[in-house]
Amino acid sequence: MSSMSSMSSMSSMSSMSSIPSFPGAVHLAVPAAAVVPGGRRRLRDPPFPAPSISLSPPRPWFLAGDAVSVLCSAPPGAGRVLSFRFWGARGWAGEARSGRRAFALNVTVSGVGDGGELFCAYRAKRGDGSEGTSLPSAGVRLDVRDRPAPPNLTVSPSRRTVIGRPLLFLCAAPPGPAPARRRFRFLRDEREVPAEGGAEGSGSGRMRVERSGRDDAGNFSCRYEEMDRGRWVGSHPSPAVAVEVEDPSPPPVLWVEPPSGVVGAGQRLRLICSARRRHFRRRFRFFRDGAELSGDVIDDVIGEGSQVVLERILPEFSGNFSCRLEEEVGGAWVEAPPSEGVAVLVLGRPLATPTEGIAPQLATPIKMATPQNGRTHPNDRKQLATPTY
Repeated sequence: MSSMSSMSSMSSMSSMSSIPSFPGAVHLAVPAAAVVPGGRRRLRDPPFPAPSISLSPPRPWFLAGDAVSVLCSAPPGAGRVLSFRFWGARGWAGEARSGRRAFALNVTVSGVGDGGELFCAYRAKRGDGSEGTSLPSAGVRLDVRDRPAPPNLTVSPSRRTVIGRPLLFLCAAPPGPAPARRRFRFLRDEREVPAEGGAEGSGSGRMRVERSGRDDAGNFSCRYEEMDRGRWVGSHPSPAVAVEVEDPSPPPVLWVEPPSGVVGAGQRLRLICSARRRHFRRRFRFFRDGAELSGDVIDDVIGEGSQVVLERILPEFSGNFSCRLEEEVGGAWVEAPPSEGVAVLVLGRPLATPTEGIAPQLATPIKMATPQNGRTHPNDRKQLATPTY
């Protein structure tokens, strides 16, 4: 519990195993005897009457973060008040100097450990100039409750996305009976973001971003509020979820072997399509003069790119080649711009001709995914149908 009061003097909070005391012994409930010269005994001046103590605002319970005023009021005829002292049954104390007959100690509840009985007393001066301390006040109970349990925040279709893709945030309260009224709030980097929460009384709230942008990246969390005795009570926040929004993938890069793009008929041509980003599942497609080489695609590539090897190329295979990259972002395939075209020129005639009655093929391609180390894994190699010659 932290103090927010402007006091002329305030002692530090300290842990005590019993009711605290200061000059005048506030815990004395009956007058004490004193010994005077000659061995005679006389009674000391009795303590001042006990003050009254109250809490403001008057609530049946408080939450962590609530501001509370503990008001201690001396009764009429209690002499000239000099100071007030406050303490709690759970081990904190504080003192404030004040000449007024009432003093309010303003504190902020830090947690359930601040709950319990609170007491106060005052010190005053009598008409003859002597000082004394009052009896302790009756206790007033500060009931502190913990906030509702935190919700769970999920992001779909994925915490990592690209600009322009949708995002859906779902904030789900813990299972159990729901109160009559409940509302949800979403936060990015601990600041609330405007969103339409779930219907009051529901177990979850939703926030949808139709087209994500760079501003939608950050650490997201959520919380819910429940109506209890006319007051909205906020839950603990959910664990933070990091959302990354990346730029769309740049075009892949296509190059050929031989690098000149000029190859003899019947010789081998290799097409290599490279893309460095590997945050998403990817697949590659190869094209000649805008037409795809095959209906098959090369997917689940784990290296920097993919390649197609044309073992015996035919003159008809001359043309402008390109490739395309697609990334699976949240269950949808997002296509990057196509690569720049590379011209391939096939010279001469093939050494063999197809067998009569069999349609000629332009090439015998071998598709393979190339890992980063440059070697081809056997499971990544796919041999297409070979024509008969």
